[in-house]
Amino acid sequence: MNMIIEIIISELDFYLIEKVRELRIKSKLSQVALAQKIGVSEGYIGNIENHRQSNKYNIRMLARIAIALELKSYLDLFPEKIYSNDLVKIKIDLIDKADLKKENLVGEKLKRFKSLSITPLTEKQIIEYDKKSRSKK
Repeated sequence: MNMIIEIIISELDFYLIEKVRELRIKSKLSQVALAQKIGVSEGYIGNIENHRQSNKYNIRMLARIAIALELKSYLDLFPEKIYSNDLVKIKIDLIDKADLKKENLVGEKLKRFKSLSITPLTEKQIIEYDKKSRSKK
């Protein structure tokens, strides 16, 4: 059974998380193997790739990931265009892990979710989000 979730995230952060995951899989590295290569805890990559958590990569980690994945340029990580939205609300339909395993067995591309909608937050919503984020710290 699939699960529909809504997350609020920077559009660029969302892109980077998914891009690193795609490159990691193409390199045939597990989350644990990549974490070991960049010198972080075994759960670090998994926590970031789990969209129900708010963990994100920082520039230092992206630099270490680029080396671990043997990329030719940092440009291989970043989108070709500049995103015009800061924070967005993304509604995604997470594909069941059992279905992902079935897809992997037949060699299809591992798509772990279907994007249902991406809605930019208004200035007022961003201010409220920032207030909530600061109060959690």
